Amino acid sequence: NSYHARSTSTNAAAAAMATIQLLVNLVAIFFFDFGVCRDDGISGSNQPSFQLQNGFSVPLIGFGIGNLPHEIIPQVVKDQLRAGVLLIDTAHASNNEQILGEAIASFDGSGSHGRTRGGGHSSASEEIAPLHVVTKVWYTHLGYERTKISVQESLSNLNSASPRQIYVHMLLHWPRCNDDIPWMNCEAEENNLPQWVKDSGPPPHLKKESAFKESWKALEEIYLEHQKNMIRSKTSSQPPLIASIGVSNFELDDMKQLFLGEQRVPPQIYQGNSWLVFHDPYLMNFLSDHGIFFQSYAVMNGILQRRNDAPNAYHILTGLSQELSTTVQPEKKDAIITEATVLLSYFLRSNFGVIPRAASSAHQQENSPQALSAILPRFTSSHIQQLETAIPALMKGEDVHTHVSFMNALSSPIQIHWLNPVTNEEVLVSNIIHPGGVEVQQSHPGHRFVAYDPERSVRKEFLVDAGYGEKQYFSVEL
Repeated sequence: NSYHARSTSTNAAAAAMATIQLLVNLVAIFFFDFGVCRDDGISGSNQPSFQLQNGFSVPLIGFGIGNLPHEIIPQVVKDQLRAGVLLIDTAHASNNEQILGEAIASFDGSGSHGRTRGGGHSSASEEIAPLHVVTKVWYTHLGYERTKISVQESLSNLNSASPRQIYVHMLLHWPRCNDDIPWMNCEAEENNLPQWVKDSGPPPHLKKESAFKESWKALEEIYLEHQKNMIRSKTSSQPPLIASIGVSNFELDDMKQLFLGEQRVPPQIYQGNSWLVFHDPYLMNFLSDHGIFFQSYAVMNGILQRRNDAPNAYHILTGLSQELSTTVQPEKKDAIITEATVLLSYFLRSNFGVIPRAASSAHQQENSPQALSAILPRFTSSHIQQLETAIPALMKGEDVHTHVSFMNALSSPIQIHWLNPVTNEEVLVSNIIHPGGVEVQQSHPGHRFVAYDPERSVRKEFLVDAGYGEKQYFSVEL
């Protein structure tokens, strides 16, 4: 009975705490809905955005600076801000957060945004759109105290002299260090940490199953504290504020762990490899069921770099980019539509965020909000279907073909020849198809085939007009 009484008391206390936290979250959402998120720099623009569970809107189109050479980051950031990018992705481990903060201040101080400002504050007509920054806690800083250190360092690095409000989306970069991953070296990275960081908490690589849970508690606390300052950011610029928390590179089992126990704030953002969209339906369904925003990386490296392995699949992207360019150009002559633009637009159409990284101005233009927003309204179900054929093929480096089936409806055997479009030579591709038999050939759109009976008294010609990844059926009959 005494145990039951203690258990009941503990449960009641836990329930009361949960109720208090729920009220805190509801208040935060109220402020988001009526004070902040509806005027976060996206409203009134043509850029697509995603509304997080807490009501805060995040741009779908971003730009990554994670591994860019430090010396080019200031100019790249200025170019992106000038192009209208309102979300930049980085990580604490990239050691460039301070460079980013300084670049933002330099851009805003130069007046390059096209609005005149005086002093440290701007009027409503001179307001600069807030900027969203996604950054991450590295696995060396997993654990309650270490995560707090990392977060505070990131916020300090991003704090700048610009009056622009910076909204930070703080993620756990990895659930753990894993020595099975070739580039991870858990013990060496631990040894290279400053002593005061080591002293703040136990080495996370020795607590692989619990360190990220302790980190999550730290993120929850910091996030809830920052919600109190959100309403004030409506009337005056505040230091960088944490608008949401989330994770990156977590497996499904790790995600489920975050929804157990005393969780107060669910993950609002998941950043992961674009591969997951097509090859991990269980994780993607979990994210969808829990309303978690998916932000994809490695869209370019993971897909376009395989074009030599899957040229037919890449040809689909080329054809779509040419088709969409003809519809866009009359209205938006400056929009540059390429295979990369089409690829990124597929993810945007699915409400997935994209954070392409590019050093060259040409690549930055094809990834720009202007180019992407120009073709999004012109996407059709046919475009989507073609891309859902091409993208997985490019990811795997396994090319797509048009599959053509020939069914012999004659009473005698037939042979199938391919008609060379250059020489007009007939090349035998199927020696014998008996009556009632069917044979499948891999082909290409526009190819021609000729069917003969053994005496060549019957000649039938067929044109392949199906696309890559599609099937076409031909019946050879009188």
